[in-house]
Amino acid sequence: MSRRRIALVDALSGERRTVHTAGYPLDERQLLPLADVLLLVPDDDGPGAMLFRYTAHGEFGGDTWHTAVDDAFEQAVFEYGDALLGWIDVPDEVEDAHHFAVRYAAERFNDRP
Repeated sequence: MSRRRIALVDALSGERRTVHTAGYPLDERQLLPLADVLLLVPDDDGPGAMLFRYTAHGEFGGDTWHTAVDDAFEQAVFEYGDALLGWIDVPDEVEDAHHFAVRYAAERFNDRP
């Protein structure tokens, strides 16, 4: 069984590989913020998955649907590369994985010197 997972995102080296905007078509004036944390949520009834991006302040940074969980992981690696700080499972007892992801990022990034 696939599990919900999160990964913290460190500072990117170089330029963004992808951009997410509010609305369509892409409008550079409406760029969504860079993510501090990713949340991967597998589909309940199939092999697909959603990949959500948030800042440590709870700002939404975009989402994408993928036909397979592995594709979502590959997208995360493509977008963030070495800035990905590793994946952890969201505990089963957590009902709101989005809130958990943002809170986790806020706690970790506030601990930085």
